[in-house]
Amino acid sequence: MNISKDPNIQGVVRITSDLSGPHVVMFSGTHGDEVSGIYAIEKLLFDFFGGKRALLRGSLTLARVNEHAIAAERRYVKHNMNRMFRENYGPDIDKNSYEFRRTQELKTVLQSCDYFLDFHSAPIADAPFLVAEQKAVEFFSTLGIPRIMTGWSKFSSGAIGGDAENYANAHGAISATLESGSHFEKSSNDVAYRAAVSLLSLLRMIEGDELPSTVEADVFEMYSVVTKEFDDFRYPDEVRNFQFLKKDQAFAYQNAQPLN
Repeated sequence: MNISKDPNIQGVVRITSDLSGPHVVMFSGTHGDEVSGIYAIEKLLFDFFGGKRALLRGSLTLARVNEHAIAAERRYVKHNMNRMFRENYGPDIDKNSYEFRRTQELKTVLQSCDYFLDFHSAPIADAPFLVAEQKAVEFFSTLGIPRIMTGWSKFSSGAIGGDAENYANAHGAISATLESGSHFEKSSNDVAYRAAVSLLSLLRMIEGDELPSTVEADVFEMYSVVTKEFDDFRYPDEVRNFQFLKKDQAFAYQNAQPLN
């Protein structure tokens, strides 16, 4: 097993085995204030570096994506990098910005992987879930995360597209995004680390860990995306992930109008 920093891309570490196998990529810190993924891949790296784990086959690439935003403890500095993994850019994108240049570097990482997992969290979240397209649902349903949201790719050509997951999908990878819970809960760190270990265990790239408990994941299909376009956007009450609403019940208000 060999552990090395990528000589050409800062913040990227590659772990390789002498035996052939899958090439797995994990991203953390795409949004600099979402720390659970950063915790997960750093703990995983120290597991390998300290000899607690060994990579049995294949290769693993770990990346701290938006290092400037991580240092500033901000979601991003100038551009949201989870909207930057695309082929074409509008005039609103500063091509001299760190985030644009960083995205171009990291695209090369995603163009050659077999499996990809991107770690995220949210300010308000009470249950972890995966975002995965249909071709990846069967595999990631075995990861032990009880809910999977699919259908995001239907919206990936618009302003909310450009996410790393769908970029990796377009280059042949089996990909998912993990929303591990709230930024502010330690349990999110634990969920992210366990998901990373489970992924490698399922691919028989590490040993010594039990496979994730079998759960029948609930799969939810997206049919619409609502964006915050006005400063008065608000939820009427406390909200939860995957909360069921009555027909025509307002789930939020924006521009002094109910959204339902």
